Amino acid sequence: MYDVLINFNGEDIRNKFISHLDSALSTVGFTTFLHHENAVKAMHIQQPILNLCRVAIVVFTKTYSESCWCLHQLQQIIEWNETYCRHVLPVYYEIQPSDVRLQKGEFGKAFKATAEQTFSGQQLEHGMSMWSHTLTKAANLFGWDESNYRSDAELLEKIVKSVSNLPVLLATKFPVGLHSQVEDVIQTIKNKSTEVCTIGICGEEGSGKTTLAKAIYHLVHGTFMDKSFIEDIEQISETRGYVHLQEQLLSDLLKTKVEILNVEMGRSMIRERVSGKKVLIVLDDVPNVR
Repeated sequence: MYDVLINFNGEDIRNKFISHLDSALSTVGFTTFLHHENAVKAMHIQQPILNLCRVAIVVFTKTYSESCWCLHQLQQIIEWNETYCRHVLPVYYEIQPSDVRLQKGEFGKAFKATAEQTFSGQQLEHGMSMWSHTLTKAANLFGWDESNYRSDAELLEKIVKSVSNLPVLLATKFPVGLHSQVEDVIQTIKNKSTEVCTIGICGEEGSGKTTLAKAIYHLVHGTFMDKSFIEDIEQISETRGYVHLQEQLLSDLLKTKVEILNVEMGRSMIRERVSGKKVLIVLDDVPNVR
C-alpha cells in the first residue's frame, strides 16, 4: 500500500525536513506514510502499518528518544527488518550517529528519562536494555548524517536517489500485466526526444493508470534535470484550487518555492520559466484537458 514509511518524532521536524523529504519522495512517484504518534488510523488497527510498506526511513533527532512511542515503534521496525529482510534507512538530523548508537549526550539523557517514566521496578533494566539494543542495531545500518552535506537539498537528493535504486522498489517499475505498456510509452518518448511529447493514459477507474505512470516515471526521470510528478489533481483542484497545483509544478521544476496570485499569472509563469527546457511532467488523475 505504501512504498516508504517515514518514522520520526516532533512537529518542528515534521514541518521542516520531514515535509521536504515526503515531497521529494512523492515527486518521483513514491507513496509515503508519515509514521508518528498521531498517525494511527482505524484502517491500520487490524493490519499493522509495517505490513503495508516496502521501506522504512527513520529520522533521528535530539527529541526522538523523548518519545516512548517512537522507541517502541523502532523496536517493531527493527524486528520487521530482521524477519522480512525489509530495508530500514536511518537519517541523523542535527544529531551525531554515535549519540544514537551509544545513547549519549542530550539524546542519552532523554532516553534514560523516557525509560524511567515508562518502566517501573524490575522492568526498568530490561526495558532500557531492550531499547538500547534496538537503537544500536538501527544505528549500525546504512544511513545518512545531515552534517556531511552542504544543504538539506543535497541530502534529500542523495536519499531519493538511493531509495529509488533499492531492489524492492525497482521491482515495482514493471508491474504485472503492464510490462509491454511501459515499454511502448518509453519507446514513444525516446522517438520524440527532440520535440514536445504529450502522452495521455486513459482507462476506467482501477485499471492501473497511476501505476503505469509511476512505473514509466521511475524509469525515465533520471535523464531529466527538471521534473515533477503531481498526484490526485482532481481532488486537489477541488479542495485547494488550480493555483496551488501551478505553484507545486513550478516549485518542483525550479527547485524553489513559487507564489502565484491567480491562474492567469500561473499560466504566464509556466510559459516563461519552462520554455526551451527539457522537463518531465506527469499529471495524475486529470479530470479533463485544460
